[in-house]
Amino acid sequence: MKKIFILFIGVLLFTACENTDKQLSDKVIINGFFTKSQGEWIFLSELSAKSLSVIDSVKVGVDGNFHFEFTPTESPEFYVLQSRHFNQAITLLLEAGEVVSIEGDLPSLNDAYEVSNSVGSERVHELTQIINSRMGKVSIYYQAYRDNPDSMDLNTLRVKTDSLLRVNQIDVYNELQSFIKKEPASLSSLIALYSRFGRNTILDFKYDSSLFIMVSDSLIRKYPNSLHAIKLHQKILEFKNADKLKAEREEALSIGKVFPNLILNDIDNEPKELTGCKSKVCIVMIWESKNKESWDVNAKLRELYKKYQEKGLGIYEISFDTDKLAWTNYCHMEKLVWTNVIGMPRHKKMLNAEEKMPRLFLLDINKKILAVDPKIDDLDALIKPLL
Repeated sequence: MKKIFILFIGVLLFTACENTDKQLSDKVIINGFFTKSQGEWIFLSELSAKSLSVIDSVKVGVDGNFHFEFTPTESPEFYVLQSRHFNQAITLLLEAGEVVSIEGDLPSLNDAYEVSNSVGSERVHELTQIINSRMGKVSIYYQAYRDNPDSMDLNTLRVKTDSLLRVNQIDVYNELQSFIKKEPASLSSLIALYSRFGRNTILDFKYDSSLFIMVSDSLIRKYPNSLHAIKLHQKILEFKNADKLKAEREEALSIGKVFPNLILNDIDNEPKELTGCKSKVCIVMIWESKNKESWDVNAKLRELYKKYQEKGLGIYEISFDTDKLAWTNYCHMEKLVWTNVIGMPRHKKMLNAEEKMPRLFLLDINKKILAVDPKIDDLDALIKPLL
């Protein structure tokens, strides 16, 4: 009986320990110490893909110690730890089961803190140091420039400062790429994708699309239920779909294809059909009156029109100005005497003019495309043998 009792007690102790371990594995524990923080309230907020919401707050002890313990709704997830009175905050990437240690000086927490026992948070801290280090160099360069207002060679100093700033920006861009490529399956790489250098993002979604796709593919495989991963994945799918549609539209505007027969209103609000241009050769220009490059192109088109109008050159200009009065005034002042019409946003997308402005197309009498986006200086040589 004694052996059975001892065995029963052992089973109870093992079960109790197992349950305790399971409870701890479901929780995140933060033990911290902040200097210059006596009596200050600090808040822990969950930074989900949808919102930022406070989940707990504590008052820092007289000894500078504080403690948080909670069960995360998502794991891993981003959290923000911030002070009530100091404009200081740090971002953490926490997972269930972690017992995290944080130390720092509360009034300068943004610039210097230490975090341990949390792989994700340590990666975020590394990223923060990269950005802060580069921003610190910007401050040094600008201060050196300001400290020499009476310099005899101010222009040389300005050029040197600009050069240093460009190199610094290239360096932070390269460091950010290396950071992401090292661990693309970490949610910390998601923060890196959208990191800012001052007011501007360091990476560009379109220019650096391969990086965004790499992180998206890695995260959706590792965390298929994470809202952060899902949101980025959806954005990538939309980007790829838009890119595919853009390519299809461009194919429809390629050499040998018939240009879409548009019917758009002119300056007098009268509908003008592209096929109404019966000239041997027709130039279609897509532009906006606020676009400075369009001004130069229009100036050269005036010369071409004057030279070849009687020989069979026509021009059908499609503006996408939102200010119709400004467009009308510009056409009159610049003596654009050919057909001028104004398009709608759907036409701008159809003609792939959302990112490229101005655009030029050279058409024959049947509106078949002869040239796509030719340089304005090459138009004369292209038109002359056709007339």
